[in-house]
Amino acid sequence: MRAVMVKGNSQYGGTRFFVDHAAAAFRRIGFDVEVLDLSASDDIPAALRAAASTPTDLVFTINYLGEFRDEAGRTLAQMFDAPHVLWHTDYVLAHEKRVPATAPSTALLVVDPTQVDAIDAIFGPGRFAHLGFFPHPAVGEAAPTDADVEAFLRARPIPLLWSGSLQRAGPPPWSNMPEAVQQIFDAALELALSVEWTPPHLALDQVLRSIGLDLADPDLIAIRMGARLVDMAVRLTRRSAFVDALAATGLPLHICGAGWEDELHRFPNAVYEGPVEMSRTTELMRQSRVVLNTNGNFGAGSHERPFSALLAGAAVFSDHSRYYALAFAADEIALFHWKALDAGMDALERLTGAPEDAYAMARKGKARVLAEHTWDHRIALILEAARRIRHPHPAVMS
Repeated sequence: MRAVMVKGNSQYGGTRFFVDHAAAAFRRIGFDVEVLDLSASDDIPAALRAAASTPTDLVFTINYLGEFRDEAGRTLAQMFDAPHVLWHTDYVLAHEKRVPATAPSTALLVVDPTQVDAIDAIFGPGRFAHLGFFPHPAVGEAAPTDADVEAFLRARPIPLLWSGSLQRAGPPPWSNMPEAVQQIFDAALELALSVEWTPPHLALDQVLRSIGLDLADPDLIAIRMGARLVDMAVRLTRRSAFVDALAATGLPLHICGAGWEDELHRFPNAVYEGPVEMSRTTELMRQSRVVLNTNGNFGAGSHERPFSALLAGAAVFSDHSRYYALAFAADEIALFHWKALDAGMDALERLTGAPEDAYAMARKGKARVLAEHTWDHRIALILEAARRIRHPHPAVMS
């Protein structure tokens, strides 16, 4: 069986790294995999045509090409005569042009199950041939198991790692819209921030209903897609709060990511590495005792950082996600709540100050990831998505 997996441009090389891991996992179960790198192509249709000239059983892309049509108007699935499985690793409604243009024959996967609900609510059930939840798998290599806490400390000179860009809240993204529209989004943001977490589309829909609008009206699709703006504002507001709280702790910190230069004076105990590729980030995780995560406002879903950090043998400190609460035992990951951020920082200080606790958590979390959360485990979801497409390719059904 043959799979084509497509790479494009990616900040920090993240989705490219994911494709490499997906390809390796599919090869381990006997697939012939072609990794098609379109990042430098000056003729994407021609590159796709060439790849489609060989019989194919599955096409897998990340974040894009659902909207692709060739000169004859054919979708990717039609070009390859094979199921197209598309995984969105961002907030799915942030792709405000791509999602509505994505072929209905596509199997669409998202990183938070409430985003399935958002698509169904806005576009109606059955908009895509398959719509499902695909939590991030770990990336990187599994670290050797540290024999004891002393070995853990020797192998890991970085006490606390933050990998990610500095993102600051500014004027809301709707600040230049008409006053009546601003009031709607202001109310949705206030509602979203008043609770520990709520899906952005539900916050916005609640406000729209409260002013008497009928959500069944197709003319509201455009404004309901604006849940992406609520998501952005919540994410930036809370990430800014996290950075402020972290700075106040004075904890020693290793930072990699873009945009920190003007904030480093607030982190006198920080080592700043700047923006790095994701492959380098996973190397740093193998040198770290505790890795920080904020979950991108995926309050019921995932980010790759916790799984990758645990695979690398580090303990993880993250904001709460319903998925993490189900996927991990309480002693396998440290979770804080946004509505109790000060208490969360106290817990972080205790964890970084107790290497024996971080070591125990890291060992248990790593075992969980190796047992349940690698690409070898997740590819079953890709195959199942392909099988569920309305007109499945016979080879994938076998």
